[in-house]
Amino acid sequence: MNGGSLMAKHIRCAECRFARPDPKASDRNWTAYECGNRDSEYYRALLNITRGGAKLSWITWAGCAWGEPVERGDA
Repeated sequence: MNGGSLMAKHIRCAECRFARPDPKASDRNWTAYECGNRDSEYYRALLNITRGGAKLSWITWAGCAWGEPVERGDA
């Protein structure tokens, strides 16, 4: 993870490869996203809800030092 670096780069959740859909928390009109990184303090946290529990259509969390950027293919 992060090449074993102690000074890991901060990666936003929306740009992290560990952000994944959570089918159990999702409903018919909304897809929930959770953190899938066991090393992160946000592991299994829903990433597209507010503190008050409102559902958002985008990931708003700031991220953590354990994130890894999504690898973009040839676009």
